[in-house]
Amino acid sequence: MKTIENDLTQGSVFRKLWRFTLPLIGANLLQTLYGMVDLYIVGRFADTADVSAVSVSFTVISTFLMLLIGLAVGATVVIGQRFGAGDRGVLAPVAATAFSIAWIAGAGLMVLIAALTVPILRWIHTPAEAMPGATAYMLICSVGFNFLAVYNVLSGILRGMGDSKSPMLFVAVSSLVNIVGDVILIGGLGMGAAGAAIATVFAQLLCMVFAILYVKKRDFPFDFRPKSFRLEKKEAGPLLRIGVPVALQEVLVMFSFIILEGIINQYGLHASAAAGILDKVFLVATIPTNAFHSSISAMVAQNIGARAQDRAVRCLWYGSLLSLIFAAAFFLLGLCFPAQVIGVFTKDPGVIEEGVRYYAGYKYDYLLCSLAFCINGFINGTGHTRLTLINNIISTYAIRIPACLIAEKLWHAGLLGIGYALPVATVIQIIVGYAFFFSGRWRKDALL
Repeated sequence: MKTIENDLTQGSVFRKLWRFTLPLIGANLLQTLYGMVDLYIVGRFADTADVSAVSVSFTVISTFLMLLIGLAVGATVVIGQRFGAGDRGVLAPVAATAFSIAWIAGAGLMVLIAALTVPILRWIHTPAEAMPGATAYMLICSVGFNFLAVYNVLSGILRGMGDSKSPMLFVAVSSLVNIVGDVILIGGLGMGAAGAAIATVFAQLLCMVFAILYVKKRDFPFDFRPKSFRLEKKEAGPLLRIGVPVALQEVLVMFSFIILEGIINQYGLHASAAAGILDKVFLVATIPTNAFHSSISAMVAQNIGARAQDRAVRCLWYGSLLSLIFAAAFFLLGLCFPAQVIGVFTKDPGVIEEGVRYYAGYKYDYLLCSLAFCINGFINGTGHTRLTLINNIISTYAIRIPACLIAEKLWHAGLLGIGYALPVATVIQIIVGYAFFFSGRWRKDALL
């Protein structure tokens, strides 16, 4: 039987990290295509109201998705440390508990999104023209949260076992289905934002089914039989202790962008569409950064489990350097060709004009996030996720939101001022994260 295990505690740290990260970059790129393809095809075959609808609702949906991603990080760290310590016997009960938590979370989020869709869209000042499409997009996408829950936790477990290639394969299948569905439902049938959502949910379903069938043929520590799902208190404790703080911090950060979206939406449809486009561009620009965040977490977790702390530190340095190099390339692209980048997604001159203003400061966050995400990944891998939660709360709600409100209310700088206010919060994350690292306090209680 083929195995999916990969020991990250032996061999060259640089080679192991690079080879582990490459498939994650590929998976993140394909996953980002969900939103990018939706936006591109909607922009080509529908009107500006549909572009705004997909942009606005995608951000809200992504906020709820962060809860599932946080639980997946918990699975990565717990599985990674147990795997690195050579404790293979506990992988099965950990996996069973993780999947059970995922099902519960996915079902709960589906109901919650359905109940809050209209109030949230009204609260963030969704343009009236975009309201019907945004409502349809969110309600339809809520159906896919059970599928996303299983996929994300499965991917988290695989990363903890050192396998980053399988998740990329899963996303490749769903991305292809999503693209075909978009072309048929939006381009062919003219269904706009609703068609984009239907294509996305169907792709998520196929991704989950394919992933389960794939790992069942390999040496995976869970068989997915109904009777195998169970909650074990001993295993649920570490999973929730690591995963819940990550989930909360991700949700709070994304929620801050919903608040930001509400501020921007007050400037009108062009500003709303421009911000939505540049948010998607940001997702692309930070694909390598997010990949190194995940790979550092997994590799650090295994090496902490194996009591190889020096290797864990080298993971951080190599990952930060490589992440910064990728970020610099995207920064230069935004610096030299801002209008051309925005023009890929829209030909509306009003949207491009607003986007160029926003992009002027926004692009600096590419460089800063490349460092902030890596140190957060390291801290998560050592199990100190509560620190990253506190760090993100401070930087987001004490710095980012007030800075944006000052730029908008006091300076009346519009999207230009908001774009420059955003990177300030990331600077705080970097300072706090590296202060914790250099203090050496992460070595205490690193083992779960």
